[in-house]
Amino acid sequence: MFHRYVVVCIFATLISSYSSAQISIPDRLSLGDAIRATLESNPEMDRFPIRREVLSAERETADLRPGFTLNSELENAFGSGELSGISGSDFTLAISNVIEMGDKREARVETVNRRIDILDAEQRVTELDLIAETTFRFIDVAAAQQQLNVQIEATELALETRNLLQPLVDAGQAPQLEIVRADAAIRRAQIAQRNSAARLQSAKIRLSTMWGNQIPGFNTLNTNFFEIGTAGSLNSLLLRLEANPNIVIYADEARFQEARIREAQSRQNADFQWSAGLRHNRALDDTGLVFSMSMPLNMEERSAGTLRSARSSLQEVSVRRESGLNTMRGELYALHEQLTQAISEAQVLQDEILPLLADLIGQTQQAYQAGLYSYIELISTQQEYLDAEFALINSLSKVHTLRAEIERLSGEPLSSSAQGERQ
Repeated sequence: MFHRYVVVCIFATLISSYSSAQISIPDRLSLGDAIRATLESNPEMDRFPIRREVLSAERETADLRPGFTLNSELENAFGSGELSGISGSDFTLAISNVIEMGDKREARVETVNRRIDILDAEQRVTELDLIAETTFRFIDVAAAQQQLNVQIEATELALETRNLLQPLVDAGQAPQLEIVRADAAIRRAQIAQRNSAARLQSAKIRLSTMWGNQIPGFNTLNTNFFEIGTAGSLNSLLLRLEANPNIVIYADEARFQEARIREAQSRQNADFQWSAGLRHNRALDDTGLVFSMSMPLNMEERSAGTLRSARSSLQEVSVRRESGLNTMRGELYALHEQLTQAISEAQVLQDEILPLLADLIGQTQQAYQAGLYSYIELISTQQEYLDAEFALINSLSKVHTLRAEIERLSGEPLSSSAQGERQ
């Protein structure tokens, strides 16, 4: 159940605008509602529009052509003899500009564009992490909610046992001491119920902080907590690993390093700087044109270090990608094995153990009323049933958590019925 919204929210079109306005939280919260609220309002997402604006400004700067320069020059003035004053001076007024060779401007723009691609990939990774964390906290709330239900059942069972004892004590068929024990059991159950309610409230607060609220705006969860599902095909999950945003980002990093290589290569082409203008000779009272052209030498040597650095970084990206894939494959194998075992455990508890213990409670109560069982045997049977219910909740919580973690790695839902709650 918990996995049902995860894949859609990761790999479908994710929410791209983030609002600081107070979001609306339904009273009966679903996982989809929680994920949408997190992606809309989690403070972690606020940095991406700012960084994107910074890179957009850098791209505008990178797209600029070299500007023109106005040059003025006064020669042969304020010297000695005939060059004293400005009567024999030369005054030059010219403009100059740089002609970029090797498509440098396009290379600069491409490098910034690839940085924007990396930022987009980082945003998808952050969204994936937030979705996973929201899912885990949602599971915690669901488990705490079910544990509270069991504690309420335990309190009701203690009260029911107390009511069962009273006629027997009044009739002299059971000692007064058992009433004292029953009253103590009721008090313990009530304390445990209050503790469980406090844990549920704490879990709700932790979930609400994912979208920036410290006071939960919901009352209950809309969830099928007791749906176990299957572990899915491991081979299918392994094939999906390369679509994980944590792996996809390496492709964007590789394209960025390739853009750096092209930019470094473009810098190996020398630029031409030209200047053109007029020169006036005051002594002759004549004016002529001046023109100059310059070009730096040994540009390949100056760019060699940057080019070598970019090529080495590109190789490093490939190594890190393979290392990341290898780590994720190992995690997926281990998680799938744990999930298979957890599902088996939950199915046994749900389909076999709990029905047997539920029948046993009724039989034990009848036997106790008939004087065949003692009070200790009665409450022991009840405790076994309650312990089995808690064990099932813990087992199901583990199943849902493992499934969510597997889907975070693979991006593939583990049940065809997942389509049912995606709307």
